Amino acid sequence: MPGCQVIISLFIQCFFLPHKMFPPEFVSKPDSMTLFVGKQAKFQCVISGSEPMNVVWHKDNIAISLDDHCKASSDKNKYFLEILNLQQSDQGSYLCKASNSVGTATCCAELRVVDKPNFVKSFEATTIAEGNPLRLECQVDEDNGVSITWMRDGKKLHTTMDCKLAFEEKIACLDIQKAKLKDTGSYTCTAANDAGKPARFVEKPPSISVTAGDSATLECKVSGSPDLKVKWFRDGKEITGSRKCKISFKDNVTSDAGVFTCHATNAAGHSETSGTVSVKG
Repeated sequence: MPGCQVIISLFIQCFFLPHKMFPPEFVSKPDSMTLFVGKQAKFQCVISGSEPMNVVWHKDNIAISLDDHCKASSDKNKYFLEILNLQQSDQGSYLCKASNSVGTATCCAELRVVDKPNFVKSFEATTIAEGNPLRLECQVDEDNGVSITWMRDGKKLHTTMDCKLAFEEKIACLDIQKAKLKDTGSYTCTAANDAGKPARFVEKPPSISVTAGDSATLECKVSGSPDLKVKWFRDGKEITGSRKCKISFKDNVTSDAGVFTCHATNAAGHSETSGTVSVKG
C-alpha cells in the first residue's frame, strides 16, 4: 500500500505599521514689536511636528533673502529671524511658514520701526511786552519714546512756577504766564529718541607727554547707534588696522609723537576727537 506524505507549510506574514507623521504646529508664536531705527529685532517661535521640517520667513508676503542684514537660525524646535541695524524699510508684516510632508502652518507678527522725530511745525521770533504771557509751541511727526528739551541761550530750562513745559499729542509747549526781562533770549526746542543716534564721544583722549622708551595709552569712549566704525589717525594718516577706541605705545621713540585723532562714524553721523602725544628724548 503506497505511503501517504503530507507536507505542511507555515506562512508567516509580517505587517509593518508606518511611522505616524505630525503636521507642523506653532507652540509659541513670534511677538509683534516696535523698535527704533538702528536697533536689532529678533523674532522667535517654537514649532512642533515631524521632521524633516522646512521653515521659511516672509516679509509682506515675499520670501526674505537672507544676508548680513537678515539672518535665520534654529536650535532644535526653536526658530529665529534676526534683523540687524533696523531701517524704516524693515517695517512690515513678518510671516513664518513651516511645512513637512503632511501639512503646513503659518503665523505672523508686525514690526514697527520708529525713526528720529522731525519738526513739522516750529515757532517764530516774537516780541512781547513785559508782564504779558509768552507761549512757544512746536510740533513733531513722532512721539514714540520722544523726549523734549527746551533751552534759552544754551541753558536747559525746567518746569517752574513761572515757566511750564508740556509735551502732548506731538505738540511741545513752553508757557510763561508773565514774561520778565530775564526771559529775553534765544529759545531752542530739541526732540530726540533712541533712533539713529549719531556717533558721539563720551570721553576724549588726553594730550600726554612721555619719555622715550616708556609705554603710553590713548583711550576714549564713544556712543551712538550701531553699526559704529572707529579709525585712528596720526597727523592725518590712518593707522592701519585700528578699529577700537584704544591705542597703546610701547618703547616710545620720538617718531611716535604727533596729533592722534579718533574718528567714529555710523549711519546717523560722525564725530572725531584728538589728543597730542609728545615724546621726550
